[in-house]
Formats: sequence, C-alpha cells, structure tokens
Amino acid sequence: MKNLFASSVTQNNEEKEKYRWQVAITVLVLFIFGSLINIPFSREVKRLNFEAGRTDIYLNTSIFDDLATIGISSLILGVILVFIGLWVSSRANLGAPLIACMFSKKQISKIINWEEVLSSVFLAIILALILLGLFELQKDLYPIAGKISRPSKSFYALVSFSAGISEEIMFRLGLMSLIIAVIQFLKKAENPSNKIIWTGIIISALFFGLIHLPLSKNFVELTPFTISVTMIGNLITGSTFGWIFWKRGLLVAILSHIVFDLVFHVIGTPYA
Repeated sequence: MKNLFASSVTQNNEEKEKYRWQVAITVLVLFIFGSLINIPFSREVKRLNFEAGRTDIYLNTSIFDDLATIGISSLILGVILVFIGLWVSSRANLGAPLIACMFSKKQISKIINWEEVLSSVFLAIILALILLGLFELQKDLYPIAGKISRPSKSFYALVSFSAGISEEIMFRLGLMSLIIAVIQFLKKAENPSNKIIWTGIIISALFFGLIHLPLSKNFVELTPFTISVTMIGNLITGSTFGWIFWKRGLLVAILSHIVFDLVFHVIGTPYA
C-alpha cells in the first residue's frame, strides 16, 4: 500500500533535457487539440442560453470561425504554458517525464508501474462516486433550480476529454509548476519540499475552482451556497489531480481527470 503513494514514474533529468523539445511539441499539440474539442460543448451552452431568452450571448454562425479563434488563442496560451512547465519550472522536477521516456524508446514496462497508474485512475473513480453521492444528498436537502437545460451526455463525454487535457496542462503543468518554482526560488531551495509542493497544489486548485464559476453561472444563480459548492468541489478534485501530477506525471493526471469527468458527468447525473 505504501508503494502506491510513491512516484510511479522515474524522473530522469538527462532524458527530460534531451527530449525537452519533443515533449514541448507533444504537449502543445495536446493542448490545442483539447481546446478545439471543447468547441461543440461551448456552442451548445450558448445555444441553450439563447433558447432560455438571453440576448447578451454571441454565437458565431460558422463553427470555422470558432476553430480559427480557439486554434490561434490556444496556440499562444499553449506556448506560454509549455515554456513555464518545461523551462521556467524545470528545477521543480515535475513536467511530463513519461512523455520524455516514450521518446527514449524504452519498453513501457520499464517506464511506468501500471499498478500505480491504475491506482490513480481508481482514486479518480472513487472521488467521482463520492461527489455524486454528495450531490444526491444536496438535491434532497437543498434543491437548486437550474437556469437552463444542461447539454446532453454526448457533449459531456466530449468535454471530459477536453477538460482532462487542457485543464491539466493549464493548471498543473503551467500554474502549479510556476507557483512551486517561484516559492522554490524565493526560499533558495535546490529541490522543492513537500510543503512547497502542497502549497502549489492548493493554490492552483483554488484557481481551478475560480475558473469554473463562470461556467456554473450559465446553469445556476451564483449564491454563497452554489459558489461554495463549486469552489469546494473543485478544490478537492484539483488537489487530487495535483497530487497525481506530482507523483505520476502529466499523462497520468490527464488520464485520471478524463476518467473522473466521464464517471461524474456521463455515467452519473449530478445536476438532474
């Protein structure tokens, strides 16, 4: 059991340095892809807002306009995030070691311990089931009226992959790594301590919650209760994904996030 909480990916600094550009391009392509596949969900939310009578929402008539806009903006943001995660924060010893190992053409069995990867996915599933149970309890004790209908399960399935990819690159590889690197620099620490890493995990998880408030506003009125639910829920999930990113690396964090969202939004029905 103790081994499940150790790192499942060996951090090979020489490998990470040698394949840094390959890793950077791979992560950048992943981020752009994750951003683009969010477009159908985003357009569906706007359409539902129109049907509900909102006139302050602009929806491009052509999806190609969204593809161009999101493609360019995600390219720019992705370059910044990759630069922060792989160069600026290199001394934090986080990043995407598994991707670097893959470029070294080693056998997968020598790169990663599958038992520990599956334990991360299992943790995400358990967390999703616990939160679904809490949402069911909240519906009975404190029901909340929705402002508009929710997108169908197919849209949530797509956005599960989008969020799992883009949010992990944004909040874990980018923001969390930067926070840890800044604290590490200020404390003049050669390697980040557990306290420094947990500080980065918690702060980035708080921002992870904040960025979900505008999305929540589409569906419910933002009251102290709904804000608290959004912030606490995302603080818990963000901290979990941050821990997985720390111990297992970016790819496992992405996989765990995708599985969490699929269980929570597609298999479960938290907002019905």
